[in-house]
Amino acid sequence: MPIRQHRPQTDEFVDEFQETIVPSAIPSTEFIDWSGIEDEIENYEVQIDAILDLEDVSEDKFVEGLADALMAADDTRKWIDFYFEILGERGNKYSALEGVWKFYDIQRAIDSGDRQAARDLADILQEIGLQYVVDKADVRDHYRGMLVGMESHARKNRQGECFEDLVGEQIAEIADRLNNAGYSVEMDDEYTTEYNDESGQKKTVDFALFEDGNLRLVVEANAYKVGGSKPSEIRRSYNHVAQRMRNDDVAFVWITDGQGWEKSLTNVLRESYNDITDLYNLHQAETQLPEDVERFLETKEV
Repeated sequence: MPIRQHRPQTDEFVDEFQETIVPSAIPSTEFIDWSGIEDEIENYEVQIDAILDLEDVSEDKFVEGLADALMAADDTRKWIDFYFEILGERGNKYSALEGVWKFYDIQRAIDSGDRQAARDLADILQEIGLQYVVDKADVRDHYRGMLVGMESHARKNRQGECFEDLVGEQIAEIADRLNNAGYSVEMDDEYTTEYNDESGQKKTVDFALFEDGNLRLVVEANAYKVGGSKPSEIRRSYNHVAQRMRNDDVAFVWITDGQGWEKSLTNVLRESYNDITDLYNLHQAETQLPEDVERFLETKEV
């Protein structure tokens, strides 16, 4: 049995949910990780200084200088990564019409003393445009700009981390409220519980609330900036988890938000509410969930 006290009809719930959506969990002050970017630049100070010595030299001297640096490097892979990051490429290999350059294989060859491997890599870096960058740009400012551009990938992880932080703060406030009301409640995060059946299966949840040492409620937190198939997959998974948790007399709550829910995921939102019911966005978790949890602990109904 769901713990939600406010259970409007599905259409009304969807309207309430979508009207109070938080578009993103990332505050403007954390949109770009400037501290992390400056740490990255500092991490490559040796490489930056070395490449600045190759400014305004001939093509041959530039290639030979790169090869010399690679052959003398204590950490060859670090130098390879730096050169390609300057060119906006991250990963384990570089692919082009001419072929594929696997960094691990190149690193091993260079570390074994193969200067031709270093020279070949230096040739490719020069062809891509590394010398052009060194001659035409301030390398530190250029790299800083490249790192800002790469932030779009990092923000995908940061979105989830920031959202979990917000949800964690709300769950902690609920725990404090319950303790002030006379309950003995503790909160844990990244908690793994085993289903109370013969399957032996376990489930790790984002947050868990315990009353008198017994697991009473678990919370999963997800934010979606865009639509796609992932929320639908998560809905099916969480519906299964919710049923198994309730069989163990444990309440299951899904807190989710983000502009991905605004339009394209309306049908998934409807299905999620119909299946799970104990579904909240951040606003609903703040205004409705505290009373829902307190009543649940009072009545023991799940």
